Amino acid sequence: MKQDHRIRLTKLLLREAFLDLLVEKPVAKITVKELCEQANVNRATFYAHYRDLFDLHEEIERDLAHTIMRSLSTTLSSQSLSAFSNEICRIIVDNERSCQAIFGEHGDPEFPLRVVETLRESSIALWRRQRPDLPEAELDRLYTFMANGCLSVIRSWVRNDMADSPQDIARFIEKMTDSGLAAL
Repeated sequence: MKQDHRIRLTKLLLREAFLDLLVEKPVAKITVKELCEQANVNRATFYAHYRDLFDLHEEIERDLAHTIMRSLSTTLSSQSLSAFSNEICRIIVDNERSCQAIFGEHGDPEFPLRVVETLRESSIALWRRQRPDLPEAELDRLYTFMANGCLSVIRSWVRNDMADSPQDIARFIEKMTDSGLAAL
């Protein structure tokens, strides 16, 4: 049990140090040596848990994606656009440090797009229940438009230290989505 706790603590220290560094520079410019110094662990400890820095980066992204998908899958089934928007913002606030690094200047710009793509079918199904009269192609185009717009709003919100409340951002996303559905 103690070993499990030590492993979790070590991985947490490595993650936190890595996120701090990722806010400052791209992953390719971070060295294992500087990460270990910042986390106050030795290189052998790092390599006991990860192949390289990209392995750690992928684990952080995978964990965040899993958290997002697990949380949003329940919300999407609630058939409420408001609940969906609020849940997205809650997840971002709960994972602020990870999101600052991932949505920041040095994060992987493809990661949010991959997450958005996994939500496509569920989101379109939610909209289809609201607007069964709309053709599938229009709902698909609306999703592409709205998802990219929402990503830009969220990215800007995170990069500005989440100065607006999550409720304000959620309401804005909901209003824009409702407007998009109404315009069709």
